[in-house]
Amino acid sequence: MWRTSRSSAFALDDDENIQYRNPLELGKYIRSMTTDESKTYYVFLDEIQKVVTIQNPYIQGAEDKIGFVDVVLGLMKHDNIDVYVTGSNSKMLSSDILTEFRGRGDEIRVNPLSFEEFYHAYEGDKRDAWQEYYTYGGLPLVMMKKEPRGKGKVPAIPV
Repeated sequence: MWRTSRSSAFALDDDENIQYRNPLELGKYIRSMTTDESKTYYVFLDEIQKVVTIQNPYIQGAEDKIGFVDVVLGLMKHDNIDVYVTGSNSKMLSSDILTEFRGRGDEIRVNPLSFEEFYHAYEGDKRDAWQEYYTYGGLPLVMMKKEPRGKGKVPAIPV
């Protein structure tokens, strides 16, 4: 997780953030960080499919469940919170997400650079560019890193 005064990112596939896989803990923590109504806060939730669905603890014996959709919909009701959600699991198809959030969100598709785009911005010859591209991929942040060690693991959401 990283945090600035008005933005926070949660990599929910990181064991340091495992407590936030509980939707109640996730919502409670985000709300505790976004209390100043005069400021806009940007919240990035990466690998949202890691948030588990749990039994609603306030309704005994009911089939009422709470999951990440409930948390995100609740956060979206706050005018000072701007939420961005990502995921990479096939169980969480973008069409299903759009159904859950119909009329309340937008889908932003992020694609890697093509080799042509990568090479146009690459400082070096074509052979070296191809080596970098097929080894590390076409994400702009990877391309910007100078040291090979930093290219192997890119943070889920860069600061």
